[in-house]
Amino acid sequence: MKNRILKSIAAALALCTAMLAFTACSGSGDTSGTAEGTGEATVDTTEAEPAAKIGFIYNGTVDGKSFTADINTQRIMAQQYSNIESEYIENVSVTDFAKAVKMLVEDGCTHIVSGSPVFAHSINPVSQQYMNINFIDYGSSMRSVNIYAYTEAVYQGAYVAGMVAAFNSDSEKIGMVVDPSMLYTVQVVDAAALGTQIVYSTAQLVTATAHADSEIDKAVDALAAQGCEVIISYTASGETVDYCGKKGIKVIGNLDYTADSADHDTMLMYYYSSRDSFYLSQYKAMQLDTWQPESYMGTLGNGVICISDALPAAKDGTQDIMNTLVPKVSTGAAYIFAGQLEDINGSIKQRDDAMMATSEILNLSWYVKGVDNSLDSFIESKDTVESEELVIKK
Repeated sequence: MKNRILKSIAAALALCTAMLAFTACSGSGDTSGTAEGTGEATVDTTEAEPAAKIGFIYNGTVDGKSFTADINTQRIMAQQYSNIESEYIENVSVTDFAKAVKMLVEDGCTHIVSGSPVFAHSINPVSQQYMNINFIDYGSSMRSVNIYAYTEAVYQGAYVAGMVAAFNSDSEKIGMVVDPSMLYTVQVVDAAALGTQIVYSTAQLVTATAHADSEIDKAVDALAAQGCEVIISYTASGETVDYCGKKGIKVIGNLDYTADSADHDTMLMYYYSSRDSFYLSQYKAMQLDTWQPESYMGTLGNGVICISDALPAAKDGTQDIMNTLVPKVSTGAAYIFAGQLEDINGSIKQRDDAMMATSEILNLSWYVKGVDNSLDSFIESKDTVESEELVIKK
């Protein structure tokens, strides 16, 4: 089967002759001087004042395994290599976003970082009230006078995840738990579905919408009842992986499991975003007073989107097909949204000789053929983060 999949990948690559061109960020390295006449490095024991103070606003909690915990870890890692002070407020609802910004500004923050795509529609009107404050908008591709637009091609990781899920399944039905609070859910679902079709041309990606842990558990149960042997996670919580492990269901994670992948016996691989280098480049620009509101997309090619190796639960040959596909996606040789595409109703949405521009991908609002979203949503409430007392933490 592995040889057939490799041939399918090769056939798909034959249609892909162009690659995305994304701007990469780079930080400037620290340099040290030498003491005159000694050749020894000088040491400055004076503690410098922070060059800037950054406030992060999170929709979720930094505790446990979660999307927010990943971002907070990356915030801390980047801070260790710069003369920047940062702090955060967690569990901020969309309605409390303006309040959180006000608190951080009054606490001396010169820059505000949105730590969730749910704030994308709130940041622009709020930023206009603080024109002397700079903002980094997570999940946006449109910059403005004091907003840096940062987004991610997370669908690249989902494409590989779809292929791996199908390769490790005897069923042509693959499940996916989708959290609507996550970035580019339509694009991620479509890419995962197209990835499954590398293995099975008639594969179905059955989706279940959930956010809270109890909702995720019900979603996983429903997908298993549909005959899905492998489930892909795209949730802000690590519950999908945890619950699948308890149920003995093969799963693909979407958070950073680098330190604890061995604790998850049924996980085949994981894909995630590593933002610490991006944050460090922003910190350095603030430190040098060269920060500008620009646009940046994190991709496999610039190291923001990361894909793990195949884990022990994956069957033989999984790493081989990953080794074939991942470099092609990274360089753009495997252009995911290329060739003829149909929607779930069978209508042709893209011609055989066409390729979607990046702007078209980011505005995608329809599901490709092979996506089954007939399951009811398992979300019990629209705003899962209730308003509570906001506290600034370091």
